[in-house]
Amino acid sequence: MDLVTKFLIRDNNIQEYVVFEGILTIDLTYNTGIAFGLFSDYTIFTYILSLFVFIWLIVQIKDIRERSLELYSLVLILSGAVGNLGERGWNLITNNDGKVTDFVELLFIPSFNLADTYISIGIVLLLYSEIKKD
Repeated sequence: MDLVTKFLIRDNNIQEYVVFEGILTIDLTYNTGIAFGLFSDYTIFTYILSLFVFIWLIVQIKDIRERSLELYSLVLILSGAVGNLGERGWNLITNNDGKVTDFVELLFIPSFNLADTYISIGIVLLLYSEIKKD
């Protein structure tokens, strides 16, 4: 879903499409950094760091034996990572600055995409599952 929505937004060049006034706008932007544009001048570094996190997530998932909230949260995080890593990697290979498509503007939150949503929900669920264990 992430890559499909990114493609559709880019292909149709959707700019400032207001869904709910003051709440939700669809606006095509690009981000060469990680969350909220951090490290946008270090695209290759953030890509390599993201690859290490991606590999770590795979190792973590392999160690989980039962279906649990922890497993589902890691799968969500991994799914988001696949979307953003895939697009960033492709854009690095094609000399397109390693940028990632962002298009959702919700209230005061900086622009994001579905992969960012998967990652954010996964992190919240992972934190909850860790707190619940104690």
